[in-house]
Amino acid sequence: MADSTDNDTGPQCDNCGDAVTESTNRRVVTTLEDGEAAYNNFCGDGCLEEWRA
Repeated sequence: MADSTDNDTGPQCDNCGDAVTESTNRRVVTTLEDGEAAYNNFCGDGCLEEWRA
């Protein structure tokens, strides 16, 4: 299996739509929806705060 550099297959920021990279700025919020875990990905604190507002 080879590593992929295609950003279209990775998560996107739920606020701005940019590709979310594996970095220390990445934020993930886990919620429970209809008994299932749902994950919201954000590229940084700014997008997370805008999404919460």
